[in-house]
Amino acid sequence: MNPIRKSMENIQASEELKQNTLRYLHEQQQKNRRVRFHYAPAYAVAVICFLLLVGTGGYSVYRKPVSYISVDVNPSIELNINCFGTVVSAVAYNDDGRNIIEQVPLKNVSYMEAIDRMLKDESCNKYLKKDALLVFTVVSDQSEKIVEELSGNKLFQSYGALTYTSDSACMHEAHQHEMSFGKYRTYLELLEYDKSVTIEDCHGMTMGEMHDRIASCSHNEQTEKKQSHHSNSQGSHGSKHGCDD
Repeated sequence: MNPIRKSMENIQASEELKQNTLRYLHEQQQKNRRVRFHYAPAYAVAVICFLLLVGTGGYSVYRKPVSYISVDVNPSIELNINCFGTVVSAVAYNDDGRNIIEQVPLKNVSYMEAIDRMLKDESCNKYLKKDALLVFTVVSDQSEKIVEELSGNKLFQSYGALTYTSDSACMHEAHQHEMSFGKYRTYLELLEYDKSVTIEDCHGMTMGEMHDRIASCSHNEQTEKKQSHHSNSQGSHGSKHGCDD
């Protein structure tokens, strides 16, 4: 019998928790193939004892999200991720997002696997057309690590995906407006250029449309600054000649 499974025989815990723990241990073994095999059972037992012998406490640890990834195109979906990098829940913030999470299984797999499933599934892929913009926004104490992993993925690169970080305050504000924190972060950026834009406006806009508007406003602002600088330079030059006269 597999020594890891054997060590779990007398542990009192739900079957779901046992299976999720076994899945996590398997993933860790695959990541650490250079570690000598005979250390694996001891490592497994240590992790199992921590997660399972504490009973409901271990289950609580597994279920508690500590990191969050907002995936936005037109569909807006947030992945809630535990301390093992596993998706424990997914929340949609519009109808397109709900359509995806109803068709694509995202829970109890690594966040990279969950996102990979989304991008490869037709229910999501149809939104990733030529002019679409895919944006990942991360809230986590390990945001740099997560962003690096996302940015280095070839599938994400093929879509020209953008990655940003945010914070829990922004996430809580976003949820009060029934918006993903990734889209809300973009709304705040757009608001810096266009004070007339509203939350309601952005609810009806895709990420591509919002970024296009930011780019347009930014371009107009830079043009106005250049024109203003040029006008001031001409005014100063004219005054100088006037004095000389």
